[in-house]
Amino acid sequence: MFGPSGLRCSWRAHSVCVVLVSLLISGCSSGLSSAIPSVSGPTEDEEVRISREFRREAKKVLKFVNDPEVERYIDRIGRRILAATGPLSFDYRFFVVDEDQLNAFSVPGGSIYVYTGLIERTKNTDELAGVLGHEITHAKNHHMARASGPDAVSILSLLAMVALARSGSGAQAAGMVGQAVSATRQLAFSRQLEMEADTLGTRYMAAAGYDPKGTIEFLKILDQERALNPVDVPAYILSHPISQERIANAELVVKSLGQTQSRPDDPTALKKVQIVIRMDRANRDDVVHEYEKLVKQAPRNPELLYLLGYAQQRQGQLSEARANYEQARKIWPENASLQRDLGRLYGEMGDFMKARTAFDQSLAIEPNEPLTYLYLGEMLEKSGDLRSAVGSYLNAQNLAPLWDRPLYKLGMLYGKLDRPGDGYYYLGRAFALQDEDDKAINNLERAVKILGPNSPRGQLIQEELNTLKKRKR
Repeated sequence: MFGPSGLRCSWRAHSVCVVLVSLLISGCSSGLSSAIPSVSGPTEDEEVRISREFRREAKKVLKFVNDPEVERYIDRIGRRILAATGPLSFDYRFFVVDEDQLNAFSVPGGSIYVYTGLIERTKNTDELAGVLGHEITHAKNHHMARASGPDAVSILSLLAMVALARSGSGAQAAGMVGQAVSATRQLAFSRQLEMEADTLGTRYMAAAGYDPKGTIEFLKILDQERALNPVDVPAYILSHPISQERIANAELVVKSLGQTQSRPDDPTALKKVQIVIRMDRANRDDVVHEYEKLVKQAPRNPELLYLLGYAQQRQGQLSEARANYEQARKIWPENASLQRDLGRLYGEMGDFMKARTAFDQSLAIEPNEPLTYLYLGEMLEKSGDLRSAVGSYLNAQNLAPLWDRPLYKLGMLYGKLDRPGDGYYYLGRAFALQDEDDKAINNLERAVKILGPNSPRGQLIQEELNTLKKRKR
């Protein structure tokens, strides 16, 4: 990666590594050359292509959490921080990797990945906002392109080695894991870039209404982890080296902000996501038992009653969940999330009238939450009110335009309503957000054919189709 003069090789050479490793992972050569940026450094359009190619390859190697509660939680934090950063150069996307590692990273072009192991270790949303603010800054300020050394695109190499390690056995797999650790060490940003990400990320999260002390607290967690486990150091510490200098810098940044106005999140939001993560494992029964013990100690605590009900609902204990939800609501009627989950539970139990009332109460408290509209649409669809379900899914899509789930729901529902043109159109948009370009093009072409290429609607879809085909080349 270095020439005789010791100078860093060009971004194009790094990008060749991206393409080669992508080919190694996928076993094919389908158009990845379009992601190779120019010698002078990647333009923003080239960064977007790198991000998209990375997302495609990551889906083949990493396991992602496919749960709307988790998707919306991370996306909601990220969008709130992004709103405080000023103009955006590209569409940011947030993903949760189902892996018990204390890790997170960003890719050029705005794709940001957070591991479930990191989410489980955070004590509150402010700490997680500190991580996301840091990673958003890495992407926004093009830190990989500015990084020194052969680390600008090493993440794909790391993914390839992890994939090979999982497919190998014995000494071969162990050797690959060792190489993966070495690759992770190469991902370390310079001290200057880490300081910049800490400083700006903390300012962004504070401007978004999060407590900036969350950055300090999370850095301290990482420092403790390094001290307690000096041999098995978590990936996040390797790629974002922790030092007392970084912690001191974060403290100075927080002090310079003075008094900040925090807008706390629902205190149950992180705990619910942690329940989802834990209940996807073999010891899922332990979650319900733990909250049962906590409720026995504080039987009038509405938060504990709610979280117990939530765990019971996910376990399929609907009657028990209903009792705890309703008891919590008597004490905590203004909690929009509780009203939403109670509406979803009533819908599961077939009590659609009570479900609609609970959803309406949730929307009265928090009118712009797409997750509520998504769940309301599912309840309306189950009750047979398909046209109202369409309206609910459309509201979810309008509030979260980069979320593929409402679009997919709309595509399937329009099929049930015998409106195949609309069905193919929304399925095409959903597949485009999933980076499944061939499927997206196929569905959009069907939509144009049914709706008519000369109709106003058909012409608009054709424009989307042309844009998609252009990006695929």
